[in-house]
Amino acid sequence: MKSAQDNRRSFLKKNAAGIAGIAVGKTLSPGRVLGANERINIASIGCGGRGSHLMQLALKFSRELNVSITGVADVWKPAIEKNAAILKEQTGRNPVASQRYRDLLNHKDVDAVIIATPDFAHSPILAEAAGAGKHAYVEKPMATNMRDANAAVDAVVKNNIVCQVGTQRRSSIAQQNGKKLIQSNILGVISEVECCYNRNTPSWRRGFSDIKQQDVDWKQYLMDLPEESFNPRRYRCWHLYEDFTNGLAGLLGAHVIDVPLWYMDDPLPSCGVALGGNLVWGGDRELADTMEALYLYPKGFMVRFVSRLGNSHGGSEVVFRGTNGSFDTGSLTATGEGGAGDDQITKPIQAEGAENAGDWADATAHMRNWLECIRADNPKTNADVHAGYAHSVAAILAYQSIKTGRRLAYDAQTRQLE
Repeated sequence: MKSAQDNRRSFLKKNAAGIAGIAVGKTLSPGRVLGANERINIASIGCGGRGSHLMQLALKFSRELNVSITGVADVWKPAIEKNAAILKEQTGRNPVASQRYRDLLNHKDVDAVIIATPDFAHSPILAEAAGAGKHAYVEKPMATNMRDANAAVDAVVKNNIVCQVGTQRRSSIAQQNGKKLIQSNILGVISEVECCYNRNTPSWRRGFSDIKQQDVDWKQYLMDLPEESFNPRRYRCWHLYEDFTNGLAGLLGAHVIDVPLWYMDDPLPSCGVALGGNLVWGGDRELADTMEALYLYPKGFMVRFVSRLGNSHGGSEVVFRGTNGSFDTGSLTATGEGGAGDDQITKPIQAEGAENAGDWADATAHMRNWLECIRADNPKTNADVHAGYAHSVAAILAYQSIKTGRRLAYDAQTRQLE
């Protein structure tokens, strides 16, 4: 019996002719270094708030890097119409618009895609984009289950596309300098990294009275999930349901859990365990609104991730704890806090550029890095598919551990959680 991934590949082969309608100049071919006069034509798959924002970031480089947004896809018609109108006003051209993302993947004049769909669709669409030879910027978490995570990595590597995953802290110069400080062994032996992402709000519980069945391609929205009747609440508030995401560790945690894996050059956990519950907001929320996860990593340190939606207190996003002191990524400062012995840090040491830590310019730099790598035919972006795989494994492990009540280990041979 064919898998869903086999069916996707078959569809792409049968529909290689694509659709017509993009008004573009000379375009690139995958795997080829670009000349200065060749345009990078980008289509956005998912045109909600995040997708719209990423399109505008890409357009910042329309002149400098010869970039154009030439297609938009979304299962909700009003999102397509709104973004198509904005692009027409900004560029003077009507983009190709479709409720079916494959229409854009199959188009010969689309060189790259931005994937900003609900979480469960990220990796399946990424794998298809790679199979179609399209470079991809994909939002985090990159994957919500191990099957899709493994398939996406394999497809990106096999087809040698340029993939950037949306953990933009990796493109922050200040954060890069923070990593250098940690790598200098300033903290001595690091035993634990504390990560947190806390709010006091019923996040993602939103109104849906404007969602009409006739405006939504519900079958496309569900992808390979079992058929079900149209449900506007499940469409608009997808963050609340385990069919569509794996909860706080993926929705919020991917950003901060990614930091210690990156700083420590130790991407995949040996094992981990998590506990969580719906303790505050109740109702139709299927996923925990309060959780903690603990992971052990092969180099000999622990990562602790805490996330709650019932109280916003929690301090800095990421704190490294070592024998000589502590390092806070909020201020990008190493201090002697908690340290001891002759090598204890005696005065604060800041990473260069610390005053810009957390600047939203990081997102612009992240987009630039992807576009520059496409132009240079360089698949090693700041947050490549392997970085996306690493934070996905951590998020999937936390979700599965909460669900099963079990401690889980990552098997590097089978690429599965056991």
